[in-house]
Amino acid sequence: MEFWVERRHDPGSLERLAAMLNRTVMGAEHAVDAIQWELSGDEGFIHCQFPLGPGPAAKRRSCEQVGQVLADFTLTEHEPQLLRRLFQDKLGVEDAVEADALIAETVSLLDGVQEIGDPWPGKGRETRLRKLTTRFAAYLADHNRLHLDGFIRFRLGEYRSEVLEAAETALEERMVERQYEEFMALLKSMVEWQETRIPAVHVLHGGGHAFRLLDEDMRPLEREGQGGEEPSEEEESVLVSRLLAASPGQLYIHTPEPDSQVIRTLIGIFGDRAALYPHSPLL
Repeated sequence: MEFWVERRHDPGSLERLAAMLNRTVMGAEHAVDAIQWELSGDEGFIHCQFPLGPGPAAKRRSCEQVGQVLADFTLTEHEPQLLRRLFQDKLGVEDAVEADALIAETVSLLDGVQEIGDPWPGKGRETRLRKLTTRFAAYLADHNRLHLDGFIRFRLGEYRSEVLEAAETALEERMVERQYEEFMALLKSMVEWQETRIPAVHVLHGGGHAFRLLDEDMRPLEREGQGGEEPSEEEESVLVSRLLAASPGQLYIHTPEPDSQVIRTLIGIFGDRAALYPHSPLL
C-alpha cells in the first residue's frame, strides 16, 4: 500500500502526524524495516509504502488503521486550529485568552456524552472519531494521495458545520454567562449601598422553589400590600426582588440544598450579610 498525505502550511503538525502514523502502523504484524517512510516538511507531505497481506481484507484493515490516525489527528490537531479561525475571523473574538477559553468550551460540548434525544448528532468524541475514520478509510481505499486540509474543507462539510454550530453555542453561552455576572455585580452593589430597612430576614427553603420568608422575630414577612404569607413556590427573580425590597441587615438562609443555583445566587448578592444553615427547615 502506498499513500501520500499533504499539509503544506504547517510542517510541525505534519511531523506530529508522522509520529502518530508510526505508532499505529508499525504494529506487531509489520516488520519495521518493511515500511518505507519519506517525510518532507519543506514540501509539506508524508509518503508511506508498506506491504499488505493477501486479499482485499488486508487493504481494508490498513485503510481503517490509517483512517483512524487521520481522524484522531483531525480532532486533536486540526480542530483547535479550525476553531481559532472561526472565533477570530467569523465570530469576531479578538482576545487570544478568550478564544482559548471558548475553544475549550466548544470541544467540551462536542466531546460530551451522547444521550437519547440529544440535539447534537455527532456529539461524543468516540462517535466523531468513528465517523471521521469511516470517511478517511473510504477515501484511502480508492485514492493514494490525500490533501488533508482540502479533504476536511470540501469533503467534510457536515463535520465543519457541526463544529461551527458548537462554536456559536459556546459563544452564546459565554455571553449569557457574562451578562448574568454583570447583573449579579449590579445587584450586589445595590445591596452594599442600600439603607437597611429591617434587622434580619430568615429564608426557609424547603427545596426547589419552595420558600418562606420570616422577619427577625420569626414572623412571616409581609408582601407589599398584603398580610402574612403561606409557604409558596417562587421564581428566583421574585425571591430576589422581595429580599432587595426588604433590605435586611442580615440574611439567614436555612436550606437542605446549599449548592442549588438559587441559594448560590442569594449568597453572591448579599455577600457578608448572608449566613448559610444547611438543614431542612420546617416551613
